[in-house]
Amino acid sequence: MSRPLTPPPPPNYQEQEGDCRYDKKRRLQQGHAGESSSLLLPDEDLESLFSSLTIGNIVSEGNSGDSCKNRKRKSGQEPAGYYLTNRLPDDSLEKMLSSLAIQDAAVTSSVSGRPEEQDYSHLVFSGHNLFSEESSVCTTSTECNDPESWSLRSDEFIDRVNNRLLCHDGTGVNVFEVHFDLNSTHAAHLDKWVQFASKSNAHSVRLHLCKSGISCSGHSRTASPYNFPLHFFGDGQASSLLRLWMTNCIFRLSMYPISFSSLVSLCLMCVTIADSDIQSIFSCCPGVRILRLGSCNDLVNIRISGERLFHLYIYYCKNLVSIEIHSASLVIFEYDGHKVLIKYASTPNMRRISTKFSNRNCSLSMNLNKMKMIEKVCLTFLSPSKEPNFKLYAKKFTVLKYINLYILPSWNNVLAVAYLLQATPFVTRLRLEMKAYGGEQHHLENVQVSWPEDISLQKLHLILVGGFAAQPPLIGLLACLVGVAPGLKFLTISPRYHRLKRMGTWGREKDGAKAARDHARKVAREAIGLKLPSSVRFALH
Repeated sequence: MSRPLTPPPPPNYQEQEGDCRYDKKRRLQQGHAGESSSLLLPDEDLESLFSSLTIGNIVSEGNSGDSCKNRKRKSGQEPAGYYLTNRLPDDSLEKMLSSLAIQDAAVTSSVSGRPEEQDYSHLVFSGHNLFSEESSVCTTSTECNDPESWSLRSDEFIDRVNNRLLCHDGTGVNVFEVHFDLNSTHAAHLDKWVQFASKSNAHSVRLHLCKSGISCSGHSRTASPYNFPLHFFGDGQASSLLRLWMTNCIFRLSMYPISFSSLVSLCLMCVTIADSDIQSIFSCCPGVRILRLGSCNDLVNIRISGERLFHLYIYYCKNLVSIEIHSASLVIFEYDGHKVLIKYASTPNMRRISTKFSNRNCSLSMNLNKMKMIEKVCLTFLSPSKEPNFKLYAKKFTVLKYINLYILPSWNNVLAVAYLLQATPFVTRLRLEMKAYGGEQHHLENVQVSWPEDISLQKLHLILVGGFAAQPPLIGLLACLVGVAPGLKFLTISPRYHRLKRMGTWGREKDGAKAARDHARKVAREAIGLKLPSSVRFALH
């Protein structure tokens, strides 16, 4: 049977750890070991694949592709992935390396056996890799590695970067990065560096103008951000630029008649950008596949309309009011921040939605059934309010198969989850992660809840629960779900807390006291495990 011609998810967009354990049978069979099947794909699929690769994909494919050779490989010989990267044509390898994540590309250049890519193709300037060297200004090793001291030495940083660039012939640059706390007062030097990256035809340019070692969310925005010189990339220049990442800059694309025809990935963090510039991105950068907007506080009402946009991620834009999305190619959408109006005007090929409202409960979009390809949603139920705020759905959402919920376990919240599941009768896998809320309890004891009477989950076969601390509302919800899911096969409970990260994946947050974990496991075993049907496999972690 033929499959619809829709772009498949990239290799690194995999199911989360708990889900993939029971989903190995769904994976497609790989081609002949050692062959690079991506070389047989059309150009547009190659570009999508290359833009999503990570070093883990290459190493794993290299290991599987040369399994016989790897068994015989001894220490001191070629590293894993050597045969795969050296078998690719020059232009394909160059495109693949340029589309990797920055830290991955630096590693991959050493994996390849081609000496010309090992020397000056990756220029990364930061306070760490420049000031960690012996310097007459530093009196102790502690001072040299202290991030706070780096901000006091911008003149020395600038001198060192300029000296390095003077020794470079300006050719063969794939990656150009600057990580340092600079601003508009250093514009003369920054302009020269950006112009150097442009003339060198760098594939990836990143300006992280913040204190080294501090993320964008961990510092305040600079009072005088650097105005990124877009004119250096106009008139057909920098046609090889694939990735552009900037922090603490001004990005006014609508003021320049410039085309970034080759740009695939754009990430803007703490960037001064207007609503009109968002639409200009898709006019001037028609090939953008990945767009990230973080802490862009000048945005209010934005309209997303990209013909080739694949992944959209918006987070912590504190003045944002609404998001309207028109994109037939969009597959993954993520939002993290305060509650905003999200309108999925035209997203027929959407497959995954991850929405996290701070201290608010989420709900399913009324346009969900129009997304015929949708499979997974990640939602949050974090409202600590004791007043009922659950939503009754007037229709069924038959397209959803996987649901991830991050909840504060109050009676109102678990009741909201029950009504949500009532509206998604064909869900096959459910993940419930409790939020660690400083030990506070937002529920009463011995409360009688009226669960939905017509809830039926015939397809549900797997339930994963994290952050279990013997919360009565959660025990009541699980008892309800077991009774309405006759096809349930696996129930896994863990007292360990996790936090919702990007792409709907989970990272361990904290474990808590051992005594509390042991108590939670005991309650789970007695209150839930012993009451399960024999057909359900029960696991405690």
